[in-house]
Amino acid sequence: MERLKSYLELGLVGMARGGQLDWFDGHYGAALLAGYYMAHENELPEHVLNGLVRTCEMYRTKHVEWFAPMEPEEADPSLLDHVIHALKKNGETLRSSGHGFALGILGLKALRDCPKLIAPSIVDGLVKMLESTTEDRPNRYWGIDNYFDVSTDDACDIPSYKDSDQMVKQALVELNTVIPNQAIDGQRYFFSGEKEHGITHAHALLELEKFGFQEIVESGMRNHRVQMYLNRQGPDFIVDEIKEPLYTSIVAPEYWGKTFNDPHAIKVPYAALNLLNRLDSSERSEAEVGICKLLSNME
Repeated sequence: MERLKSYLELGLVGMARGGQLDWFDGHYGAALLAGYYMAHENELPEHVLNGLVRTCEMYRTKHVEWFAPMEPEEADPSLLDHVIHALKKNGETLRSSGHGFALGILGLKALRDCPKLIAPSIVDGLVKMLESTTEDRPNRYWGIDNYFDVSTDDACDIPSYKDSDQMVKQALVELNTVIPNQAIDGQRYFFSGEKEHGITHAHALLELEKFGFQEIVESGMRNHRVQMYLNRQGPDFIVDEIKEPLYTSIVAPEYWGKTFNDPHAIKVPYAALNLLNRLDSSERSEAEVGICKLLSNME
């Protein structure tokens, strides 16, 4: 589908422009990139392709200025090192639910696949976005005043990862319990959102592993393990746990027939397909149910 092919460049431009304003705004360009790669890397039914385009076009319409054509710039392949350096900084410690990796890997992939856009304005926007993801509020997680002080020593209930396959399985096991985001005592907690980020963070590390950035991957997996521990934190009372998802498949027509405001609605299925592809058939069906719990909560 030609429209999906255009999302490689459009997504990169949109992420660089939106992301430098606020790192969360980088999600909209990232959603177009996730849509492009999801279609490019998988054999998808027509209804999924149509769903990707419908939601991505809504993002383009909502943020026209971010996706407008760029002024011509000369590409400089050496600028890619700045993006890689920003990713390394994100690997030093867990911040912002691993968004630096989840967003950054899409930007890195796109630049590698579209080298004519390794240009100053694009790289500057991506680097500013990645730098801002290293800043976060310390009380993000339930019952923890300052998660900056949490280390792998605290995550003793999460097994150390001997390899990336174990990381994948742990991220998926954590979806056994999914409860919606909610406000408690005036504070917003992203209970299901943090589980989503465990998936997108793990996917980013798999991609970095493919690219040969093993040092970043090793530090990133340590951070991911801490993230799994933090994601388990919640109140003793569980409100509205999602026990039975609305769908049993990531490619369910009921899901892709919707138009989503949340760009995670594309980013999470793309990342999840990559994780599920690392499992054998006997493990996949149960893990996919967990992913569908997340998708059931998308808006």
